[in-house]
Amino acid sequence: MSTIIIFLSSGLFLGWSLGANDAANVWGTAVGTRMVGFKKAALVCSVFVILGAVISGSGASHTLGKLGAITELAGAFTVALAAALSVFWMTKAALPVSTSQAIVGSVIGIGIAKGGKNLNLKVLGRISAGWIATPVIAAIVAFIILFIVQNVFGQIVYWYFIIYFL
Repeated sequence: MSTIIIFLSSGLFLGWSLGANDAANVWGTAVGTRMVGFKKAALVCSVFVILGAVISGSGASHTLGKLGAITELAGAFTVALAAALSVFWMTKAALPVSTSQAIVGSVIGIGIAKGGKNLNLKVLGRISAGWIATPVIAAIVAFIILFIVQNVFGQIVYWYFIIYFL
């Protein structure tokens, strides 16, 4: 029983590091400007992190399982601990960090340590392509949304003020 708790501790540490990093990304501006209090932001973030993990967390797990099969409890402990330490150190150093990249790197490290037989380079290529495509797609979507907001809603607000003040 105590052995399982020790092995689970790396997952808990990874969850804590993930929360510390990602919650700051999402709520940093709102809390920093005092638009939302820290306790309220932490509570709302906690609820939605748990919901997100339960509802759609399995997709990432399947992809990681295809990248490199880790079949021992010690390997899973090592992957979680290495990723957690990486995210923790980089967050403390105020460096941009991705928990997903830390976990993928940890899986690759375990795969290399085991001789590289279990690593699937095709899956790694798909993951890497996603890392490149995500910011590009987000930039395009942000541009389109801002264009629509400025040109469509901006005109509506403009005409509202014209009519209101006439």
